[in-house]
Amino acid sequence: MENRLFFTCGFQGKNDWIVLSNRQLMIDKDKEKMLDMLNKIKTKVGGARLEIIPEPELGPSELSVQYDGEKYLFTLLEYVGPNGEMIIRGKANFNGEWKLVEFLSDGELYPPDAITTDFEFIKKVFLEFLETGNVSYDLMDRIY
Repeated sequence: MENRLFFTCGFQGKNDWIVLSNRQLMIDKDKEKMLDMLNKIKTKVGGARLEIIPEPELGPSELSVQYDGEKYLFTLLEYVGPNGEMIIRGKANFNGEWKLVEFLSDGELYPPDAITTDFEFIKKVFLEFLETGNVSYDLMDRIY
């Protein structure tokens, strides 16, 4: 069975969540549509996910971004072992202070290379994942 990419995207409206896409099948020609939806959540509390279904035994599985109103939590889930072992990749070339960062004010702490304010970078990675089904280690290489 061929793996396919599905896109989910939504944000918090005044009274309820607004869903722009709910596991919509994406193909290469849908780039502009996906970018348009990502741009709609750029400044709104919400998130987006591009996932491969069915999940692969090896390789990237899910690219995910969440926005808390100030910064983005951005990760790539990848299967690396024959028994379902996974790694989480974050933004490459992190050069700030390495200390855990709170996200969504819920007390949960995350590695700093999973947090970014660079929305153009996020769009670039989503496009690469849509086009290739992979993300280069030049873009996301931190493993934790």
